[in-house]
Amino acid sequence: MSFQLSELEKHNADLLKLLTENLPDMLWVKDLNGKYIYANEAICNGLLMANDTREPIGKDDLFFAIRERNKHKDNPHWHTFGELCSNSDYIVIEHQKAMKFEEYGNVKGKLLYLEVFKAPFYDEDDKIIGTVGAGRDITELKKIQLDLEESLHRVEEQSKELESFNSELEKRVNEAVTKQQKQEQLMLRQSRHAAMGEMLESIAHQWRQPLNIIGLSTVNLETQFSLGELTEQEFHEKISIITENVKYMSSTIDDFRKFLYSEREHAPFKPKKVIDDVLVILRAQLVHYNINTEFLSMEVVEYCGVENEFKQVVLIVLNNAIDAIMQQQEKGKVKKGEIIISCKNENGYGILDISDNGGGVEEKYLDKIFDPYFTTKKDLNGTGIGLYIAKNIIESGMQGKLSVKNIEGGTSFRIRVPLVC
Repeated sequence: MSFQLSELEKHNADLLKLLTENLPDMLWVKDLNGKYIYANEAICNGLLMANDTREPIGKDDLFFAIRERNKHKDNPHWHTFGELCSNSDYIVIEHQKAMKFEEYGNVKGKLLYLEVFKAPFYDEDDKIIGTVGAGRDITELKKIQLDLEESLHRVEEQSKELESFNSELEKRVNEAVTKQQKQEQLMLRQSRHAAMGEMLESIAHQWRQPLNIIGLSTVNLETQFSLGELTEQEFHEKISIITENVKYMSSTIDDFRKFLYSEREHAPFKPKKVIDDVLVILRAQLVHYNINTEFLSMEVVEYCGVENEFKQVVLIVLNNAIDAIMQQQEKGKVKKGEIIISCKNENGYGILDISDNGGGVEEKYLDKIFDPYFTTKKDLNGTGIGLYIAKNIIESGMQGKLSVKNIEGGTSFRIRVPLVC
């Protein structure tokens, strides 16, 4: 654009007017002092509020900004556009190259954003004598951009909040899991203590009769010996009775020791053997409380799991049945107890049902019977953790299911475990 200023002023022909006056973009030319040499209708109407395209000549942006402010003294933000324009003019002149800017300010009380292109304006001697510029209204696009940036900022803030929430949630979950694990360990210890108590009671029942026999035999020995009436044959008979009962008590200890042996590996085992082992332990109590047991097996099967843990479950359920029958006997509702144990296969699972005539469970308690510390046997010093532990062993440890339902005259527990390891 190496032509003289006088030539531009002189040759403002119809073609140049057609190109500049009718374009929607704002077009202008300024001298080195920022005063307009030329301005098209778009900038006169949209930014300067000039009366016509001749009015801006010789004036700068600040002139029109001040005039607009004076018209609206009650609103200092009515027109603020123009302060940045002169600065960008100086930058273009200083760098002597075309540059792009984003300029903004209030026009008629509303924020206006312009995308502006400015370039140096040279004379025929390549000396900078001003700048030329073009501006396009990008207010709507800018609003979309700002809204998007604000939305992204909100997303970032929400992401940080979510991250913080997740971190806090993870911390709380870990704390809850740790607390739950400690609670379960405590309940497991309590369950073991309760099982030990029940076993000690079983030992007491098992040993009571042989101890009585041993006691009577030793008293008879002492009496007959003191009276001189003890023959060698009678002596050996008494010693044989004592020896047999001691052997019986010793075998009982072996039964309990095997029952308490720690075993964690999942392996196939026969449910019939488990039932027999538990019934041996409970034999004295069953006899003492006049409880008959019957085992029905439809197939010879093997279950998969930890045999001793399964024994503990069966012991818990059978003790629960014994306690229920005892309560019914104390109330005079039942004379002879009945416990029926049945075993069958069903869709790849072994089903063990243990049913009794202990009167059943109140319907309102059926949904709570496996809850920790829930018990209906307070008079029998129930802890309320046996059935909870039993359910945990079957469902968490053996991937099976333990359920309960009322039947006529009593309760039926169903243990469902896999047949294949």
